[in-house]
Amino acid sequence: MLHDYRRTAREALLWKPEGLTEYDIRHPLTPTGTDLVGIVKHVAIVER
Repeated sequence: MLHDYRRTAREALLWKPEGLTEYDIRHPLTPTGTDLVGIVKHVAIVER
């Protein structure tokens, strides 16, 4: 069940930025400067 949840979450994370512009992907979303590229990189590192 955990593997299914993780797979679904990963697919959603990779699907969400589809169709966004480069600006939207790299524009900071939080006061700490986190952007979508940073979130995807973080998840990839954690999964490793």
